[in-house]
Amino acid sequence: MGRYYLVGHPGTGKTARLVQQFAALLNAGVRPDRILVLVPQESGARRFQAALAPIKRRLAPHIETFAGLIQRHVGLFFPRIAPQAGFGAPTREPIWVNVESAQYLLDQLIAPYLDQFSDLRVSRARLVIQILDNLNRAALSGFPLETLAERLGAAWRGEAGRRRAYSAAQEVALAFRQFCLKHGLVDFSLSVELFRTHLLSADFYRAYVTAQYRHILADNIEEGAPVVHDFLALLLETAESAWLVEDDPGGYRLNLGAEPASARALRARCAHVVHIEDARLATDAPPSPAHFAQALMAAITTRQRSAHAPAAEVAHSRYWVDMIEATVARIAELVAQGAPANAIAVIAPVVEDVLQFELAERLRAHQIGLHTLRPSRPLIDQPLVRALLTLARLAHPEWGDPPTPQAVARALAGAIAGLDVLRAQRIVEASQRVARAGLAPIEDSALWARIGLDFRTRYEALCGWLGAAAQLGLPLDVFWERLRAEVLSQAGFALAEDAEAAAICDKLVASARAFRRAVQFAGLQPDGRADQAYIDALTHAPLAAEYAPERLPEVPAGHVLLAPAYTYLSDDYRSRYQFWLDVRSTSWHQRFHQPLTHPYVLSRYGQPRDGWTDADEQQASRDLLARVVGGLAFRCSERIYLMASALNISGQEDYGMLASALERMNGWQGAYAHSEEGERCG
Repeated sequence: MGRYYLVGHPGTGKTARLVQQFAALLNAGVRPDRILVLVPQESGARRFQAALAPIKRRLAPHIETFAGLIQRHVGLFFPRIAPQAGFGAPTREPIWVNVESAQYLLDQLIAPYLDQFSDLRVSRARLVIQILDNLNRAALSGFPLETLAERLGAAWRGEAGRRRAYSAAQEVALAFRQFCLKHGLVDFSLSVELFRTHLLSADFYRAYVTAQYRHILADNIEEGAPVVHDFLALLLETAESAWLVEDDPGGYRLNLGAEPASARALRARCAHVVHIEDARLATDAPPSPAHFAQALMAAITTRQRSAHAPAAEVAHSRYWVDMIEATVARIAELVAQGAPANAIAVIAPVVEDVLQFELAERLRAHQIGLHTLRPSRPLIDQPLVRALLTLARLAHPEWGDPPTPQAVARALAGAIAGLDVLRAQRIVEASQRVARAGLAPIEDSALWARIGLDFRTRYEALCGWLGAAAQLGLPLDVFWERLRAEVLSQAGFALAEDAEAAAICDKLVASARAFRRAVQFAGLQPDGRADQAYIDALTHAPLAAEYAPERLPEVPAGHVLLAPAYTYLSDDYRSRYQFWLDVRSTSWHQRFHQPLTHPYVLSRYGQPRDGWTDADEQQASRDLLARVVGGLAFRCSERIYLMASALNISGQEDYGMLASALERMNGWQGAYAHSEEGERCG
């Protein structure tokens, strides 16, 4: 059957071939449990699940994400590897620690070292995130934690104080690793370390995977870390057939250890390397987004003018808010002309709250919804989560932290469908006249006549449920789970017809449950304090854990997609129309300020000989930007709209690499540089 390595642009049918091969294996009678399908994340598994629908089977194939396979195999063999790995209680089942719990646990260990980070002017929460990032990178690339400071220091050419901070960061990372081993906690970095160190090189594991996986189908391997490619190299030694797929351009999951160079090393292990032709570039039809992708990537990487001007539309405004208004106006025109709203994507380098609000409000005026993807957004930033926290405080008076009347009003408005904050405030005021604390039944018929009798029924149901829950002292995860099932999912409440809100609630329940188990097993908090510790962690954690239920399979009908560029690419969305916002912004190519970590230096292939220079940073930024914009354009089938404003959201002038490349493209300079509001050019 052979070993095949397919490489080509996004949208050239590589994954479709993989799915066809998957179906062909099943139809040929191959035992499904001898097939491994490996994808970067859950969203990539749906196509393969769909291929299973018409096929009757008793055994299930293995459809795994990179991270899911590692955790499953470490869990499967944990009793065998735990003793040599150094766990304090190797016979006890491990407790899996998500990123929210890991942030809290590491924060408990960093306090003695804070003085050594004082020169960095970085918040404590951001210090924690960067140290966790270092732990992950060491495990994914395969170097010892003990070399972190040396690696970072070798690339640094500034003041000596930074090297002291590197040493402190390494000490904290090692302390966290020992803490996890002592208490039987397994965070992401430790699961990868266990997989790489104690499984990949073990004879018993080689025998297991050799017998288990006879046929390999791996999609988007450029999004995997080196440890994933080490695993695939192991499988290629004995597999009867293998199909590996690489998107070029790709490698967007840089923050999760993506290493395209490591993926390409697998080409030498495959008998057939097939470069898929892009028919969109070969056609003589008018220029397409694929032509634009090719031309723009060349303009970024070679800094030369394009030979032709691809078809796209530019809108340049002076002020940021005018750019948003122009974007909405053009979207409304497309929808009025018959384009489905969910075939339109608005893509920005960063999606902030104000952008989401402004777009949603303006689109609502045209009866168009907005579906936003912000996977790393802290849970506490979700209005529904804040409402659920307020309801939890109402039902746990023993915490001694009663919410303000304003918070209670917002919680009522968030929980009861159709109730606005002004009417919710009137309800809270009436409740306080009956009882100073919590929510109380209200018998004022005149009040309910003004607010609405339907709201009275819903309020009384919620009020009664909270009163009963206050007598039970439920743990937070159980409290929210029951609140959702018994109240909020019923008709007239927030989750009854809002699948996205229900998914947020599910994520909160899973987060609270994972946190409670982790801190209790670590002995950091007794049962009665774990929930309050969780609320504190939730309030201060800059990153949220990802859970599969959070994302809906498709953008809902009647809604436009809003996503950060990297999320759109990582989730492999496709759109007929794309709007790129803030194309003058440097955020398209500049990395966030992270003085304690470095995605290039802490990689298997990224050790610079003479330090990481400004030239290195510029080259890395240019290469990544070319891949990002190329990946976006190859995922658009009809038209791209480039939206710019002379002044950014902060009122400052901005001009980055993307803007410079657009001006170098032949025939665009006059149009792009024009500053009159609303000016467009095709």
